Amino acid sequence: MTAGAVGSAAQTPSASPSGLEFSGIPVLNFDSDEGVGYGAIAELYSYGELGRTPYEWTLQPRLILATEGRRELTAFFDAPHVLPPGWRMDFFTGIERHIATPYYGVGNASVYDESLDDDDGPNPFFYRFGRTRRSLTFNLQREVSEVGLRVLFGGGLERTDVDAVPKDDGTTLYEQELGLGVEGFWTNYIRAGVIWDTRNQETGPTSGAWSEFLVQWVDESLSADTEFFRWTVTDRRYFSISPTLVFAHRVLVQNVSDDAPVHELFRVQTSFRQQEGLGGSKTVRGVLKNRYVGAGLFVWNAELRWRAAHFRFLGRPGHLVLSAFLDQGRVWADGIDFDEVLSDLHRGFGGGVRVGLGQNFVVAFDGGTSADVGAQVYIGLGYLY
Repeated sequence: MTAGAVGSAAQTPSASPSGLEFSGIPVLNFDSDEGVGYGAIAELYSYGELGRTPYEWTLQPRLILATEGRRELTAFFDAPHVLPPGWRMDFFTGIERHIATPYYGVGNASVYDESLDDDDGPNPFFYRFGRTRRSLTFNLQREVSEVGLRVLFGGGLERTDVDAVPKDDGTTLYEQELGLGVEGFWTNYIRAGVIWDTRNQETGPTSGAWSEFLVQWVDESLSADTEFFRWTVTDRRYFSISPTLVFAHRVLVQNVSDDAPVHELFRVQTSFRQQEGLGGSKTVRGVLKNRYVGAGLFVWNAELRWRAAHFRFLGRPGHLVLSAFLDQGRVWADGIDFDEVLSDLHRGFGGGVRVGLGQNFVVAFDGGTSADVGAQVYIGLGYLY
């Protein structure tokens, strides 16, 4: 989710409210990859007396449970205007337990045999493994120019516990390929980056760019159990075709060095909140979640967004955005090969709805499909990028 000011009908940032603004919803939704979800999501925003943009600070606690094994209790704090001018900080902490997270093998041509994916068969978790991640992370950003250039420094303490055979029921591909049982990994890290941000607003931007180059070091000197290096380049662009129609696209390239645990290859690094892929609601919609995994990753998203209506609900401004998207990407088992970036791409396409309430709260509905699988449905918050 991105956060920030919501545009007006003419697609210019509206004036921020002052004081505090609270949005929250009980969660009862469906994600094709994780089943029926339930819980609660709340977002508290402080705009200060001056109506800071995108906000002075926000606190976003989240409790989510899902029938396919997801258990999450997290809190995210983002503060663009608490430190001295030009500084921004954010913190994330939480426990994210996935009793049965997907694993289909490493590489762009990994094979999925639907006959082995049988809840009533001898190996009900064949394409799954258990993963529990405990995290405490932070980022500091500093403006270094008046044209949207910032530098970032961050770090994190992360413990990931992996169970190769959830509930000790049968066998799994993860166990067969990696020979692991129940393992624990510390992947403590520091990271740095450069960000160029010229968006006219942070939630649902209608013009500008948001680009970043990030590097992450996991090292034994930080009490990690392994050592590896990750770099990520992301370029997002937004173009106003008309007062109500926006074309947005994202190109993302990532590479992870040797010795990274397989469960770390799912991670997609960003300067705001970390994502996962390839496949699922955060990378290529319409493809099964984490369907393809590798040390190298390429993702290209294109989306048309139409601001279809404005309304008021309980005295607060709201808006409706309809979208159509095409997502595509691929992975490399041993690292990215730029000569193959546009070959053997996996594609998903579909449409979505965004319902905004207040200045920052956006509920998202996306539906996608691909050549590999039928319709996939995703319900969450915010925009993909």
